[in-house]
Amino acid sequence: MFMRKTLNQIKHNPSPKELYDKLMLSEGWLYIRESTREQYLIRDRSLASLLYLGDFRISEVLPLTSNNFEETIDYLWVKDVKVAKKKQGKLEYREAKLPYTGERACFTKLITDYLTTLKPGQRLYPWSLKITKTELKNWTYKVHGDNEPHNRFSIKMVGTVRAWQIVNALLPEYTEHWLRAFGYNYDYDHMNHDIMAVSDKTKADPRSLQPYLRRRYNQYPVR
Repeated sequence: MFMRKTLNQIKHNPSPKELYDKLMLSEGWLYIRESTREQYLIRDRSLASLLYLGDFRISEVLPLTSNNFEETIDYLWVKDVKVAKKKQGKLEYREAKLPYTGERACFTKLITDYLTTLKPGQRLYPWSLKITKTELKNWTYKVHGDNEPHNRFSIKMVGTVRAWQIVNALLPEYTEHWLRAFGYNYDYDHMNHDIMAVSDKTKADPRSLQPYLRRRYNQYPVR
């Protein structure tokens, strides 16, 4: 019986090197055409790298085109990314700055290597972006200054299923949800355990971040 992996099952947050080595050694999705397999592997590794480095949801990554990326002197800038979860129906955008140096720079290189193969404005991941919209019964929200209840909808992108399959083929021990958790934890550690800074970067509610931030006593020195 298939059991969905949850955050509570994460026993170990891999180091950047450990995660990178697993990604590079993985055969990934077994595409039928051997002649294009390496090309697809470059693309698929960039997907996993974006989820990890940017703390992105798959639904935030799939609409990206090469125009969402800008190279600066210090980092690769991912800009104008639509936040998947809206707050009271409000559309928000976020960004991410991917490092050129340090222990996670190897993941940024996987992304830049793939970007060099794309044309201006080309979508990174050419799966269907068809959207299904389902009304959620008995779920409403109110907009400030408007007392009328508004219906909530579940918005799903068809291409997310293929993306999940690709990530699971690359990293069968983990899930795309876990990659985001690893990214959150790395940010938390390198932002001096400032949960509000992580919240500001990811546009996520601090309360929703807490389950992602796993801390075990043996990570701290004995005093």
